[in-house]
Amino acid sequence: MKIYNPQANPFYLQGDTDKALLFLHGFTASPSELLPTAELLHDINGCTISGILLPGHGTHPGDLNTTTWHDWYEAVQNEGERLLKEYQHVFIAGLSMGGLLSLHAGIHLQGLKGVVAINAPVFTQYRILSAAAPVMHHLVPYFTKGARKENELAQQGRFDYNCYPVKAYTSLTQLRNTIMKELEELRLPSMLVQSLQDRAVRSGSVEYIKEHLLNSRVRMVSLPNSGHIATMDKEKHILVHELVDFMDIETNREQGD
Repeated sequence: MKIYNPQANPFYLQGDTDKALLFLHGFTASPSELLPTAELLHDINGCTISGILLPGHGTHPGDLNTTTWHDWYEAVQNEGERLLKEYQHVFIAGLSMGGLLSLHAGIHLQGLKGVVAINAPVFTQYRILSAAAPVMHHLVPYFTKGARKENELAQQGRFDYNCYPVKAYTSLTQLRNTIMKELEELRLPSMLVQSLQDRAVRSGSVEYIKEHLLNSRVRMVSLPNSGHIATMDKEKHILVHELVDFMDIETNREQGD
């Protein structure tokens, strides 16, 4: 029986409007890293926000190595379909790996109104790990994370694994490669967010995504003083107001059509 860390619990903030947001966490992490931004967003615009726990997360790193990106996306699809049955205007947003999953959902999950990708890892700072992971997973199960700012975030309630499960990391790379090939298929409005102090994702990621979203109306947001976990950083209020504006504009635009 899997034992889930209580800090990794999913959250569901019930709103009082016809809008809903499916909010996706990053690789090795949990919905806890999204909750500070989600609570602010919920207070401001009253939308329903669902922060699911993706398969393999919230328990033990070994569990993540038994999953692939297809398992993660299946959970996204299931919750997305549930929200689409209950709400008229459903958006999807994700941090890091969650941003990649959001872009994929925007292409393949019919009925969504907009997509938000926050620090999506097209190009990462972990070049050695990315290159070696396909071979390493046959030799070692985990790659230890070094000293990092995320340790401070753990004191604020964020739960994540202290290592990268290598086999799952290889699948994350496969998800990234899939997204890079299909970006032109996205026809929903999108908001791309990049933290300029991100030590995990290179800034070229957001430019690559924007350049290949040829059929999407793109809104660009830069957070000059935020790191990778922008949803818990000092500019999360800016992020929230950008999210509110994006959702309101796209909802009003559709109602005006």
